[in-house]
Amino acid sequence: MTALVLAPAVADALDRASRARHVVVAGPSGVGKTALLSTLDKRVVDNAESLSEAAVAALVADVAAGADLAVAHRPTRNPRLPVLLAALAPSVVRVRLGPWGRDQVGDFLRERTGRQPAAGQPHALHQRTGGVPAFLEAALSKDPVGALAPALDELGADVRTLLLAVALGAPLDLDLLAEALRTTPDAAQAVVDAARAASVIGADGGVPPIVAHAVRVLTPVDERVELARTLLRSQQDRKQSIRALATSLLDLPGAVADQAGALVAAAQETLRDDPVLAVRFLTAAVDLGGSAVELAPLVAEAHALSGDLDAALRTADLAVGSGDARVRDAGTVVAAMVLAQRGELARGAEVLSTATDSRAVDLAAIAHVATGEWRRAAELLDGTPASPTLAAGLTRRMARGLLTSVDSAPTTALSTLVSAASVADSLGAPHLLPDSPTALAAHVCLHLAELPLATTLLGGAAVDGVFGVRHQVLLAYTSVLGGDLATAARRLAPVKALRGLEPRDALLASAVDLGLARRRSDPRALEDGWETAYHALLVQPVDLFTLLPLGELVAAAARLGRAHQVAGHLDLAWDLLERSGHPPAWSVMLRWWAVHADLITGDTRAARHHVEALARHRAQTPSGRVLADAAECWLAVSTGAVDPDAVDRTATALHGHGLHWDAARLAGQAAIRTTDRATISRLLELARRLGPVSPEHESETGVLSDREQEVAALVLEGLTYREIGDRLFISGKTVEHHVTRMRQKLGCQSRRELLLTLGELLG
Repeated sequence: MTALVLAPAVADALDRASRARHVVVAGPSGVGKTALLSTLDKRVVDNAESLSEAAVAALVADVAAGADLAVAHRPTRNPRLPVLLAALAPSVVRVRLGPWGRDQVGDFLRERTGRQPAAGQPHALHQRTGGVPAFLEAALSKDPVGALAPALDELGADVRTLLLAVALGAPLDLDLLAEALRTTPDAAQAVVDAARAASVIGADGGVPPIVAHAVRVLTPVDERVELARTLLRSQQDRKQSIRALATSLLDLPGAVADQAGALVAAAQETLRDDPVLAVRFLTAAVDLGGSAVELAPLVAEAHALSGDLDAALRTADLAVGSGDARVRDAGTVVAAMVLAQRGELARGAEVLSTATDSRAVDLAAIAHVATGEWRRAAELLDGTPASPTLAAGLTRRMARGLLTSVDSAPTTALSTLVSAASVADSLGAPHLLPDSPTALAAHVCLHLAELPLATTLLGGAAVDGVFGVRHQVLLAYTSVLGGDLATAARRLAPVKALRGLEPRDALLASAVDLGLARRRSDPRALEDGWETAYHALLVQPVDLFTLLPLGELVAAAARLGRAHQVAGHLDLAWDLLERSGHPPAWSVMLRWWAVHADLITGDTRAARHHVEALARHRAQTPSGRVLADAAECWLAVSTGAVDPDAVDRTATALHGHGLHWDAARLAGQAAIRTTDRATISRLLELARRLGPVSPEHESETGVLSDREQEVAALVLEGLTYREIGDRLFISGKTVEHHVTRMRQKLGCQSRRELLLTLGELLG
């Protein structure tokens, strides 16, 4: 018998019931009515819903004579039952039972096993059984199906057929169920009511998984096949969803023998929200004789939406070779979409050269803009009307936004791309696109140093699906640019754990890794990450979307003495920007990194060239003005011409634009290039005020100050005094003073002894 585990409200009602003359316990089967009745010292009448008219009359007479009763009944329509219940009033306590919640399931497990259930076990068991106590008992038995079989047999053939239909994926639709039961909708409703009263259909209209499994196992395969095909045919005739029923057919031997058309329809229905299942439907349809070539565009799109770009390209290639122009165009569009996602935009444009679909025009325009052929893109867009559908029109909006970023005002382009991202969100289910509209908008945001907007866009974007990794990496890079290195590292960590990143995502992720290492003044991490980043750069063609990571690699290469390795890619980037008319939305940030790289290598002449180029963008965008001023100031500081007011003004402007690390870095660099003590103090304080907050060390030494603990941690990492000073925005001489004081405090006679002692103190 099921253990009696009661919710607080039920326990309170039961306490009152123990003192009442009459008790009525209502609830479906299997929820513990019999167990509860056994605790009451009264005459018990169970299953009162099935009483005959004579039995009810006899009980009413007994009550009138003073008998106490405990009555239990299921929620069914028995016209005689209200007569009995009315006779029990007013001295009656009513107790209503239902399926248990997760907490009660946990209590039941503890009572049943005598120990604390494993984490997640109550939830899993509740999901499997619907919280019905009788089903919980069966779930914990050695043979759950066998334990449920007698109760299922007692339900009758109609209820079992109903359960099988719902278990196969049929909705709780009376017209459909009436056809399956070969009866009328009213009679089908009575069967549904009986199933609810027996707890085998829950409040949500579903069958508890343990019951659904038992019904499937206990029903012969041929009966399951016949019912599934009947339901599927009826749903198709009614133009209703066939997804769940078609899924059931896949798992039934021989059930799909003549259902290729139904499987294709199910794939089209499933394509957006479960492309992996769509691939299963289409593969089965081809196995049943469907044309592999005609279905290739749909199969390729399903593979692409599921993230399997290799399979998508292979299948799309089958369609591209078709003699049917419609199939060929559709396959070409899918192939171009996939190539664009991988960063092979120029190749995608070549593939599209023979396609006439409006989406093909939009795709080609995006590719042409990204590779420097923006005039050709403008001709294509002006000469072809956009598709009237919202989904297809999304690619036109993306193409227009990207084109505007090159040949018009950057803020207008950003508005168009943000609008495209909003449209994509409104569509809900994913559609096959060359790139995420959110990612395109974020690229422009980051080039314009619009970090808050980039964070908002990417923070609300999906981190799963085809573009999830791209969103996550761009969000991490946004944190890098803002100087929030801890957040950037946290966001990058799950991406670094993945294998098989697409080339564009791999390049951007490796650039974020190098950006973290460079800003942390961590030469070993910079060296360790270089080969990965360089290899990622070698396989990624240079286009507008390569410029962000390329800028980070250029600065890192200068730090590592490897500028020659990226020189060719940098030349291609300058050529791309030249052909694009040096658009400020894509030129400013690369010039900014080039200034840094040249100053690192000591090439002041080259740095001055980029400073002058930045000056030409001063009036075109807010970031252009801020970065142009900052580049001039940085160049002056690098030559020893430190104007503290100019540094203060420029660094504060950088900070106000969200570039906190760069702001503090400029102030710190200026501080170590002047000899005036008051100026040094002022600029170091400015650097500390503008810079990102240093992570707190949790170790408590009881001896070292917070700043000394920071210095100690970096000494243990092997950084030089200058590198430590760069990271903490203090001078190398100040770092040396901190180290000397630490040796005195800790009584260390040598550097080796100091390192050992610090290692023990800081763990």
